[in-house]
Amino acid sequence: MGAKPNSRGVLNLEAQFAFFRSQHRHPVNAAAHVLLTGPLLFTILLILQFLPLPLPPPLDPALALSLAYAAAYLAVDRRAGALAALLFLAAWAASRALAARLGFALAWKVVLPTQLFGWAWQVLGHGLFEKRGPMVTELPEVFLMEPFLILLQILNKLFAYEPYPGFSKNVDKKIETDLRESIKLNQSKIN
Repeated sequence: MGAKPNSRGVLNLEAQFAFFRSQHRHPVNAAAHVLLTGPLLFTILLILQFLPLPLPPPLDPALALSLAYAAAYLAVDRRAGALAALLFLAAWAASRALAARLGFALAWKVVLPTQLFGWAWQVLGHGLFEKRGPMVTELPEVFLMEPFLILLQILNKLFAYEPYPGFSKNVDKKIETDLRESIKLNQSKIN
């Protein structure tokens, strides 16, 4: 919205969540992200099981990625971050077991259509329903934080979870402020 690229700060959870909610207002786009982000991440972990990188045991590329995500999520919120970390480690273990069962010859046949379908819907959701998406400079933040923000939104809607009291009110204020700034910016461009 009105935020400058990377001005939110990866660890600024209020600003990240406000940006996330502003980018996923349409129910179809929001549903596509909720339903497809998990399979996209899981199939990335699955294909990474076959990537031969020289990492010290017991690390493999999928575990390294899972631990990086887990560490980032624990840094922004201990309770929801711990749940997200457990989910990532469970996904890593499941992807490892599935990779051993399928082998590369079958695994890529699961990964490719899942990735194509999932990313097509992610892009279409933003283009058709939101009429905007994150800028290219924001993609690293989006790739890192979006899975956690989806989990946070689910926890908030189902259990009224907040990382701390007043979190949701602060996020709503940030969204309103960004919307006002965006409207002013657009009006100044028209005049």
